Amino acid sequence: QLKIETLLGSMPEGGSIVSFFMAEGLGEATNAMLIDEDLCVGCDHCEKACAETHGGISRLDRKSGAGFASVQVPISCRHCEHPHCMKDCPVDAIHRARSGEVFIDDSCIGCGNCETNCPYDAIHMAPRQQEKTGLLSWLLLGLGSAPGEPQSEQARKAAKEASGTVAVKCDGCMELAGGPACVRACPTGAAIRIGPDRFSEVIMKR
Repeated sequence: QLKIETLLGSMPEGGSIVSFFMAEGLGEATNAMLIDEDLCVGCDHCEKACAETHGGISRLDRKSGAGFASVQVPISCRHCEHPHCMKDCPVDAIHRARSGEVFIDDSCIGCGNCETNCPYDAIHMAPRQQEKTGLLSWLLLGLGSAPGEPQSEQARKAAKEASGTVAVKCDGCMELAGGPACVRACPTGAAIRIGPDRFSEVIMKR
């Protein structure tokens, strides 16, 4: 794979955007999300698709990402070559899949070390996912929300306190055959996920 550092010498005319990429962590990224702002229409389909794929919690923050030369790097995991998030996990819950994605397994205890260690704000704490209350439980026991009724803020807080929190981050949709949901949901092709071997393409276009 082509290291982004080598582009500084090979393409001096692209030095500014290379420096931007380096500042945004793409120098150590193996799989980074980029958005072409010339194509993005702000529909947020990427975030919505991420949330729908991950139990209602998006692992992508499009609006908060920095941009340069019409290229935006949203807040999302870079799947670093040497992940900072792995350093202090007391239960060894963070792994790299054979296909390269860095993911957090179900043994996470919610200590928050990975969130603290990630320099790109790509990890956050969220309520541990609970099984949805069934219709019979609602009818017979009054548990959960009525069908079609959103969960109240009080109920959400109670669920969070009862279940505790765990760390969540982009897993690259590694279990989806069609690839990352965020990319597939983009109606204009503005959202892409690429590795170092394709960074030069982006730089040459700018």
